[in-house]
Amino acid sequence: MRRDTTAAAPGPAAHRMPRTGPGERGVRTAWSIRRRIADLDPVRDNEEVTRLSFGVLYADAFFVHAAYTVAFARQMSIPSISRVVHRRGTGDLVVDARRRNDHTLLFFGEMIRSGHSGEAGRAAIERMERIHSRFGITDEDKLYTLASLAFEPTRILDHLGLRLFTHAEKVAHYHFWRGVGEYMGLPVPTTAEAFRAWTLDYERRHSATTEGGCAVVAALFGDWRTRWFPGPLGRFADPALLLLLDRPLRRVHRLPDPPAWLDRRSGPLFAPYLALQGNRPHRMDRSWVEHFGGRRGAPLDLSRLGHRAPERPGPDGKPFPARPDGRIAWPDAPETTNSRSGLE
Repeated sequence: MRRDTTAAAPGPAAHRMPRTGPGERGVRTAWSIRRRIADLDPVRDNEEVTRLSFGVLYADAFFVHAAYTVAFARQMSIPSISRVVHRRGTGDLVVDARRRNDHTLLFFGEMIRSGHSGEAGRAAIERMERIHSRFGITDEDKLYTLASLAFEPTRILDHLGLRLFTHAEKVAHYHFWRGVGEYMGLPVPTTAEAFRAWTLDYERRHSATTEGGCAVVAALFGDWRTRWFPGPLGRFADPALLLLLDRPLRRVHRLPDPPAWLDRRSGPLFAPYLALQGNRPHRMDRSWVEHFGGRRGAPLDLSRLGHRAPERPGPDGKPFPARPDGRIAWPDAPETTNSRSGLE
């Protein structure tokens, strides 16, 4: 049975709070924030609903980083994506996982804080697009990456048997990431159901084990371990993260299964933490940006974020050359693909 960790949403006759935006200060109860979400239209007001939902109520850095890590592991099951990220062991995430993850979370945090139609949010999208343009990433792979942002939090919760977001919040999340994708010029399916179906079909057709994907996931686990589980707590890090990955995702990256008795109790283990986050008071100007390296309330300096061209030689001892179009030209031989994932 799915455990509901959300607070009761107010009825239509409840007192409504005025709409505000990311510049609002002060502390509000979770109930008042939910009351505001209920007063908004999830399509028209998708940016504000997403900010309040995923940027305020559930913006705790531990939860955000966990969901991001699982979403990134999902992306690494696509060989064409893992090849770009791994880059024969020279990719930013392999060389300096924490810096790479912090920068990516800052980009997403600015989008959520400022919205996909806001000046700062669009500047973050444009900066990411400029960085990615160096690597020849296909629109399909970009669309799949966007899908992981739109759907992975709910996939994790479904895997745990927990209910966190209301239907209206899920609708708003889809329309938010659709807005990001359309600003990027991507052909985002026009309904959440169609986008989800496209995502699962893309996984069935493309998901496979690669050495590069496994190496990137190992780096993700390393960042998770050192960031949240110092010293003797380190032995709990991998089991905790493995509980959030479903079995097909663990299989494709050759990860072990957690003990069966622990896997069966994964939902009840995480439910109290999520219930606390969803029911305690929060600062209304809370943001991922301050959690992962930005300053509270300050504009984000996008120029310092993102990929840096490798200064050290590649595996053959020679520097990576730049193509005339400015893209990095790493070796073109495909990585070894060892097995299909079995996602059917």
